[in-house]
Amino acid sequence: MLEIQPPIPELDATLLPADWRNRPHPRSTQEFGTAWAKRMISPLLRIPSCRIPLSSYPSEHNVLINPLHADFHSAVKVVEEWDVSFEVNG
Repeated sequence: MLEIQPPIPELDATLLPADWRNRPHPRSTQEFGTAWAKRMISPLLRIPSCRIPLSSYPSEHNVLINPLHADFHSAVKVVEEWDVSFEVNG
């Protein structure tokens, strides 16, 4: 579990690539996230979810995390670790 120090910059959906909601995930969204991370804009970025409609759930979002950002350790603190298994049965 992470403890995140506010404020978290928020990206307006109008600034995302036009195809950001498409499934499977378009390359444009990967390139967008890569550009954000490489430019070291912020340690965290709140973005809309392509799976949950903003109009129905305006408080739901995803958070991109850039652990290479200089402010990462002051913005994010690990408060609890959980073991997670991604094994597939059958």
